[in-house]
Amino acid sequence: MPPELAFDYVAQILVDSDVHGLFTKDQLGKGINTVYSNCCSDLPFLYTSDCGEDRRIKGIRNLTHLYQNFFNRHCTGQVTDIGNSRDDGPMGFICYMFWDVFVLYPGNATPGMVDAAIDVMHSVLQTNHDSSLMSAIHGLGHWASSVPDAVSILKHWCQKPTTQNHAVLEYARAASTGMIQ
Repeated sequence: MPPELAFDYVAQILVDSDVHGLFTKDQLGKGINTVYSNCCSDLPFLYTSDCGEDRRIKGIRNLTHLYQNFFNRHCTGQVTDIGNSRDDGPMGFICYMFWDVFVLYPGNATPGMVDAAIDVMHSVLQTNHDSSLMSAIHGLGHWASSVPDAVSILKHWCQKPTTQNHAVLEYARAASTGMIQ
């Protein structure tokens, strides 16, 4: 299958808000992990090398739909400590670990791709969904040493957080220094 067509299928799954109703939460979590973890498939490389930069940036920006249509809907467990995804099974795992397993990072991305990823994480911080917040904070924390905007976004969010969850707030403070788990 040509990379562009594969990317179109991935994008369609993300933006179709009804896809999540066709599968169980565990199936969705495992499927998302398969699509985004290079341990499971080659699909993540669509975001780094297999398509043109404009298409990759569009694909990265579409990740906002991953949060809206999947993580926000299905990660329902209470966030009580860092990385606690036990209540949400595979979906909770991939939500929290998304920016770890995803192949994109500042060292292998163009400035436009980095900006798009930072924009996705920043947009997630505008929600009040604790699991998604932890995911974005985790990602920004990983990028803090390479992308100054990651630190400023986290510090700004800490001044006006969208949650009162103590575990999330403490994690954001630590992530702004690059100290994450």
